Amino acid sequence: MAPLAYDAPSWTTLLYQQPQAARAQAQRWVADAQAGMERVSAQGLLAQALAACGELEQALSTARQCEEQASREADAQHVVAQLFLADILRQLGWQEACQAMLRAAFERARREGFDETLPDLPEMMARLCSEALDAGVEIDYVKRLIRLRQLRPHKADTPHWPWPVRIFTLGGFYLVCEDQPLAFNGKSPRKALDLLQALIAQGGREVHTTRLMQTVWPDESSSNLRNLFDNTLHRLRRLLGHNEVLHLHDAKLTLDADHCWVDAWAFEHLTTSRVHGSEDGSRREDAFSESGAQAALRLYQGHFLQSEAEQPWSLPYRDRLRNRFQRLVRALGARLESAGQWEAAIEVYERGIEIDNLAESFYQRLMFCHHQRGEHAESVRVYRRCRELLSIVLGISPSAATEEIRRACVQSAS
Repeated sequence: MAPLAYDAPSWTTLLYQQPQAARAQAQRWVADAQAGMERVSAQGLLAQALAACGELEQALSTARQCEEQASREADAQHVVAQLFLADILRQLGWQEACQAMLRAAFERARREGFDETLPDLPEMMARLCSEALDAGVEIDYVKRLIRLRQLRPHKADTPHWPWPVRIFTLGGFYLVCEDQPLAFNGKSPRKALDLLQALIAQGGREVHTTRLMQTVWPDESSSNLRNLFDNTLHRLRRLLGHNEVLHLHDAKLTLDADHCWVDAWAFEHLTTSRVHGSEDGSRREDAFSESGAQAALRLYQGHFLQSEAEQPWSLPYRDRLRNRFQRLVRALGARLESAGQWEAAIEVYERGIEIDNLAESFYQRLMFCHHQRGEHAESVRVYRRCRELLSIVLGISPSAATEEIRRACVQSAS
């Protein structure tokens, strides 16, 4: 970008802390800017500031005008303008339009070698790279750009980001370092893995070393704990291959979310309340978007550390994630039911039962969906499966609510 009187950290701080001041500054830049890249950059920054002030319609108009003007100039100017426009489209929630703009911009940037010309705005570029990876846009080029610019991930639920380390804990437990699954020749470093698992189970951020030592070595004398912890942490860092993944400060250990992706964290992020936009400019807050809910459902391959030997310290986090999974299935299923999408709702409840086959509410809703489709015999088969599992595993009978649905199905079938 042409040298305007700003630097990226100062602009970002101004943009988010004092958006009105950022808008005024950007307007001055536009007024003073010469033609070419300097003007494209100034207009792009103004669009960002307008969006930060909540003036999304004006931001879109500014970004579109900038892109239209730049399309008649040099390719590099047009690419920069396209990226600014893509970011406004993303903020509006216009995903398809955003991805189309990113595809055009990144394809041309790769072909023409515009790596050094792209906007020097790390947060915006991280957002756009994340969006591009999610959409499968120029994956190899975008990953190379992320590494070249040393961009930090925009959000925790971007599994395609070139994370130095990825940790899978839902269902099976395994590690991927620099896109390569970590394999052990011979005996696995059990205590190092226990330390990592215990750290994640206890939140992964600023977990006191005393708590970790008592968790991983409950039977050791206190005089040995510090030495055991230090040696095991050293082995774990060597195992992961990146010292920046684990931070030890003030006797508290943290798993760095900027360098390490954890599927459980991504699942929590996907199922956390957020704001969504629509093409009419309105904004709404919901429990989660349907696309986010479906992504979370795919991510949840089983309960936390389900394949590992059961440890008391893993149960609270496992139960928390299981409860969140059950709420996700019920909420997504209810949304599909209310829209009359019975087949899609059936798929959701069947997926829920595949992962958690003792969740009676899943069977109830699955029976109801089949009942609504006139598949009364199938509803009864679902009931029988529920009854057998509850009896064999828990030694209990189906609830009155389940029996009521069964009776309604039987009556409809007769």
